[in-house]
Amino acid sequence: MEANADRFLDLMHQLEDFTDAISPERAHIEFDETTLQLFWMRWPRLSAWSGSLWRLLSEELSGPSAPHADPELDEVGGSE
Repeated sequence: MEANADRFLDLMHQLEDFTDAISPERAHIEFDETTLQLFWMRWPRLSAWSGSLWRLLSEELSGPSAPHADPELDEVGGSE
């Protein structure tokens, strides 16, 4: 399971680096026709998958947070 998370994070970092380096307009001009066609064909499935994951996480984070069950983790402050 952790290997999948590591791989996913690596892919996200690579995509962020790539999108920081080239604008969509420049990609549209510079990419060959095959690359653009593959993107056009595959993006809907990738977008649907990532959208579903985002919605699940958004629903999870929209609720109130649960208190820690371990009182040892509570910070009191003010003590030295």
